[in-house]
Amino acid sequence: MARWTSKEMVLKINSTNEVIMFLEALQKQIKIVNIFADYYPGSVTIRFEGAKEKLKDAIEITKRIHQIVKGMLYPDDEEFYNYDIEFLSKVTGKTFPIKPLLQILDYKGYDGHRKEGVFYSKINYNSLLGLITLLDKTMTEIPYEVATSSLRDVILVIAIAKNTTIDKAIASAKKAKIVEEDELNRLKLVVEPTQALEKCIKITK
Repeated sequence: MARWTSKEMVLKINSTNEVIMFLEALQKQIKIVNIFADYYPGSVTIRFEGAKEKLKDAIEITKRIHQIVKGMLYPDDEEFYNYDIEFLSKVTGKTFPIKPLLQILDYKGYDGHRKEGVFYSKINYNSLLGLITLLDKTMTEIPYEVATSSLRDVILVIAIAKNTTIDKAIASAKKAKIVEEDELNRLKLVVEPTQALEKCIKITK
C-alpha cells in the first residue's frame, strides 16, 4: 500500500499575473497528488498531499511550470522572453504554426527564433496573445485556392506583417509573381518561401 504523506514548498512570486497563470497551469497539469495553494504578496505556498513516491514528481513539475511562467512574463538581460511552445498552446487553447509566427515576429521587429521546444522573442506575453489570436483568426480566412501549406504560411505572414487582408495578401503575391495557378485554378508557389517573402515584405527594423 502506498504511503500517504505531505510536503510544502514556497515560491517567490513577482506579480498577480504570474500567480494566476502559475496556479491555473498547476491545477490543470498536476493530477497525481492533491495540491493546495496559499498566496500572499511576494510568495505562494504549495502543499502537496498524496503517495510518497508521487510527491517528488509533482514537485519537479511544479518547479518546471514556475520556471516556464517566469520566462514568459519577464525578459532576460537581453530583453528576450522565452516561450515553451507546448505550454503556450495549452495556456492559449490554440494550436498555431510556429514557423510563420516566428517570421511575423521578425518582420515586426521582435526577433523571433526557436531552439528545440522553446522560442525566444522580444514580444511580451500580452502582445503575443493578441498576435496568436490574430493568426488563428486569419488562418480561418485562407481560401480554397491556396493549394499548399507552404503558400498558406507565406500568405499568413504577408497579411499579418503588412496588416492587410488575406485577399490583398494574395493579390500582392500575384503582383510579385511568386505564385501561379495549376490546372484546378489553385495557387502554388513558384519560388522558395523565403524568397517569396523577400519579394513581398520589407523588414521593419
